Amino acid sequence: MKLQVDTDRAIADLRALARFGQLEKGVNRRALSADDIEARRWLETRMQQAGLQTTIDEVGTLSGRTPDCERYILIGSHTDTVPKGGWLDGSMGVIFGLEIARSWMALSSTPSIGIEVLSFSDEEGRFGGLMGSGVYVGQQTAAAARALRAEDGKTLAEEVDRAGWSSTPALSLNEQKHCAYFEAHIEQGPILETEGTRIGVVTEIVGVERMRIEFNGRAEHAGTIPMAMRQDASAAVFSFAHEFVQMCREEGGPNTVWNLGHAEFEPGAFNVVCGHAVLYVEYRDGDPKILQRIRESIGELVIEAGARHRVSFDTYQQMRTEPAIMDEKLMTMIEGAAHDCGTTSKRMPSGAGHDAMLIAPRIPTAMLFVPSIDGRSHDVSEDTSVDDIALGLTVLAGAVEGCLIV
Repeated sequence: MKLQVDTDRAIADLRALARFGQLEKGVNRRALSADDIEARRWLETRMQQAGLQTTIDEVGTLSGRTPDCERYILIGSHTDTVPKGGWLDGSMGVIFGLEIARSWMALSSTPSIGIEVLSFSDEEGRFGGLMGSGVYVGQQTAAAARALRAEDGKTLAEEVDRAGWSSTPALSLNEQKHCAYFEAHIEQGPILETEGTRIGVVTEIVGVERMRIEFNGRAEHAGTIPMAMRQDASAAVFSFAHEFVQMCREEGGPNTVWNLGHAEFEPGAFNVVCGHAVLYVEYRDGDPKILQRIRESIGELVIEAGARHRVSFDTYQQMRTEPAIMDEKLMTMIEGAAHDCGTTSKRMPSGAGHDAMLIAPRIPTAMLFVPSIDGRSHDVSEDTSVDDIALGLTVLAGAVEGCLIV
């Protein structure tokens, strides 16, 4: 059995998909926007032209399956983008799946294991990050997802209703029917390019936790209240932020990353002591114990900052996903396929979240990375060389071929 992929055809499909919501050299295609709905309809047509059986469900997730198979290897990612994003993030993995499914359809024999291509809805979080894959694995119900509201006030249900997909029940993972999941992705970082390695084999997807920290003080005249008597919420935020960074350096591991993402201050005037301040923090690591240490330390630091500046406080967990470990057998298949193509590979963690992180606890899962030029992603400048895209598709097809033979 040999899957003969057409790399030129796949790259042409990628460029065609990038026209939906095109912005400069990138794409602005938010989940279930008019551009995203049009892109999903185009992709569904391309799947049908390849002979695949298609479904778009009540949350907007698109599936294309090779017909009449007992079991399926899943290949997918997402086709929505962040605001002012790139043309490859997510889309590359879906188009790779489509091309591999086409190759499967061209086989003279029909194996019992087929290919199912998935474009999960709203991975990037217009309504809720990893929404489509979350419904797919049962992390949340379709009804709960459809009630989610975007920043512009529209609910997911309203947008799916507009597209005409609400009558189709949500797709779901079936551990008896679905035997493996592959996701190809741009690295979104500089490591592969810097080291001159062409294929990344993901070992784990890091856990991600986000916290909203609030301090409540008292707004007063900044010129008349002595420093020792102030209840300054902004001072508490700055104090906490400094200690948070120091703590992450001490409690984290070599792969721990953290971010102070956004701050708010009220009333936000030169001459008024801040009465209310908010800070959003995020931290990531592949070790659950490290994530727990940081989480517990945040609670201690908030108490200390509140006491130091005589303000009350609240903490809210905004997001928490556990690290996801990739399947050893599938990783070895990717490495073997890379070797067969005469290229280099490197095992590495993924610091970004992906739909694969929700599927990995349920069925064997693997991810393949290709280099990102200058490490850029989530920006219109995002790009990967055509040669690296073509190589990534060929390597992924080789790994999937190994699964079909088994």
